[in-house]
Amino acid sequence: MDIGMKKVGGFARNVEVWIFGAFGALVLAACLEGNGEPAEPASRAGVAPETELAQPQEGMAQPMYVVYVVGKRPSAAEKKRMAQASAG
Repeated sequence: MDIGMKKVGGFARNVEVWIFGAFGALVLAACLEGNGEPAEPASRAGVAPETELAQPQEGMAQPMYVVYVVGKRPSAAEKKRMAQASAG
């Protein structure tokens, strides 16, 4: 039985080496690929582009405005910090 465990251990070690080698080859290929163009920066979260408001038309009801709420509510700690900052 000891010989069987050695074979299984040796096989597992070989598989581990192959997996590590394949991962290293992928990383190397990704590093060497380089498309020459720098990546564009991501847009800032919560910043909506400015848009022109609809103009009222004769005989039509006033335009309705759509409000997009972006972001999250401040936590209790953030509210406390904001209150302290505004107090002085």
